[in-house]
Amino acid sequence: MNCHSVGQPCRNFQILGIAQFNDPRDGGREKVVLSNFASGAIGSIVIVDPATGSGEAIDLPGDNGAWAVLNWRNERLLIGTCGQYGYLHSLDLVTRQWDPPLRDANEQYIWNLCVGSDGRVYGGTYPGCVLLCYDPEKRTLVNLGRVSDHKDNLYSRMVYGGIPGHILVSCGTADAHLSLWNIATGTWRRFGRPGAAVKEIGADFICLQTGTELDFHDLQTLAPLPGDNTGRLAPAGRPARYTGMSFSVTLADGRTLATRGQEYYLDDGGAAAPPLHAIPAPRPATHILTIAADAQGRIWGSAGFGQTIFCYDAAVSEPWNSQVVCNNGGEVYGIAAIGNRLFLACYSGGDHVVYDPSQSWNQIDNVNPRTLAPVGPELIRPAGRSVVGPDGNFWTGWMARYGTYGGGLSRVDINSLEMTRWYDPIPNQAVVGLAADARYLYFITGGGANGLPTLEEPLHFGVFSPDGSLVWEQVHPRGVALRSVAAVAGRAVLAVDQRIEVYDPQARRQERAVELEIPCHYAAALSATEAALFCGHQLWRFNPLSGDRVFVGDLPGQVNTMAVTPQGQVYAAIGTELLRLDL
Repeated sequence: MNCHSVGQPCRNFQILGIAQFNDPRDGGREKVVLSNFASGAIGSIVIVDPATGSGEAIDLPGDNGAWAVLNWRNERLLIGTCGQYGYLHSLDLVTRQWDPPLRDANEQYIWNLCVGSDGRVYGGTYPGCVLLCYDPEKRTLVNLGRVSDHKDNLYSRMVYGGIPGHILVSCGTADAHLSLWNIATGTWRRFGRPGAAVKEIGADFICLQTGTELDFHDLQTLAPLPGDNTGRLAPAGRPARYTGMSFSVTLADGRTLATRGQEYYLDDGGAAAPPLHAIPAPRPATHILTIAADAQGRIWGSAGFGQTIFCYDAAVSEPWNSQVVCNNGGEVYGIAAIGNRLFLACYSGGDHVVYDPSQSWNQIDNVNPRTLAPVGPELIRPAGRSVVGPDGNFWTGWMARYGTYGGGLSRVDINSLEMTRWYDPIPNQAVVGLAADARYLYFITGGGANGLPTLEEPLHFGVFSPDGSLVWEQVHPRGVALRSVAAVAGRAVLAVDQRIEVYDPQARRQERAVELEIPCHYAAALSATEAALFCGHQLWRFNPLSGDRVFVGDLPGQVNTMAVTPQGQVYAAIGTELLRLDL
């Protein structure tokens, strides 16, 4: 086997945070900092000068990116990172030098930062649901402990300062509630109704919202305020001019600088929608999540975060990268090229999208790409990816929304573009793998959930008919891991623990099991008669009818997505690299 890198074609921004500051290095000139998450790579910040449109990109010392951005007195930028290490980074704005990174070894995310009445900086985390405290003078980071008494709450998602002597913390998602941290005593208590969220913290009040109900509390005493206090609320801010995920700040002259995907705009409140400008820095190379081949042999792929797609064409010198494909934040898990169009399945809104590459791009008006009926809010993450079903339609496997165990399947009719869904074919289990052949769809389940600990339950292999019925299911013992599923030669090929199981769907039985030296984490159809087994950094060919397998070669990393063109060329992705595998 020869393995050739064809480059890093997937390039995008995923802006997660924003802050305004006066740059001491540039005579106090007003600037805006955007924090960028580069999936599978090192994140960055982009400093934008609103007056000139110029930009300055600075790599983070570590981790993929950051939700948390705080301007500390126009002296330093504090950045709380995700999604592996949960660093607290501090950038000196004069020297543009980073302090040594700080972190708590058990946390992966710092969601946001706020300044407490004691002058210290506080942050909330995942997965420990703890409160962190950063001392800007000592430049130390301390874990103050969990702030929820519910063991399955993994998120201290937002923290709020502005309350004398206290920090307010939003906890979830198994049992959503607010916790009030007492700075002096180092203790916390629940605050507000169950499920309450912070609506506003004003000069002398706290407003909490539970559903449609508003509760007001005195800022000093924290006691409930009687009567109608809605007049205390600040007027609604300037509405976003464009749909989609956005972060914004108000500039000194009253204008708003807001982001939209790979772009930003300056809004002065005029009647006309302001023009969009490209973020003034090169798009970084990012992790390739899913790839698929079209009839022309082009490779289409999605970014690990950022809701964009790319196209690699060996006959074209530069790959193409899109703007955002839908309005919800997240990423494209499922891609299938059917006819002359691409069908996509997206987290986090449970969106289905159709795109015609031969037509002009107009996502803003929902023309091309066009967002179709979603499976959200009940189903949101297409963890099982997408396939072309036996009926020629677009099928996807899903995980349920945050705070809920479960999953489902969806079908988009490629002619009518109508969507049908099946919720919880296996109760309380997510669909985490999906394959199809000329007769059936095959899926495997997992006990994972969005925002909840993984359930240790017996997992299922299911055979599903395109008419919407569960034809057969095989239950595996508790503790057995179902890793991947492929459909080859009229058989279902399952990667199970450290073996391959082959199922005959017609006979409705397991036909054979083949033990492996290294567990297979990803299996895919290589041809009409063989499956590709990716085991660690190794690639094997496997014939499900005979059980024979052949070692192909070593790879430079772990492959989680593969595509075969109609011409027989095999492509795979490892991190940010797209590889051509000459077998």
